[in-house]
Amino acid sequence: MERALIEKVLEEARSTEANLVIADRRDTFTIEAEDLKDVEVSDDYLRATMDDGKITVYLELEKVYKLVLERQRSRRIGGRAGFSVTGG
Repeated sequence: MERALIEKVLEEARSTEANLVIADRRDTFTIEAEDLKDVEVSDDYLRATMDDGKITVYLELEKVYKLVLERQRSRRIGGRAGFSVTGG
């Protein structure tokens, strides 16, 4: 996935205080809104530090295929908007 797209989704998650769900070929990770300040995007990977600094996850940008913003709502919990990329 392109770095610019990841940065755009990350910024939107930060500004709307949404959780960010990231799927790569290995697993799916949920980064809670309060941990988004500790996410760094480099040229090749995304680094997320979660759980009060106890866990650090490195995800290769080329392996990320889905980003989802997960917003909490008072009436309906778990509304999602996302982006995905498939490679050939």
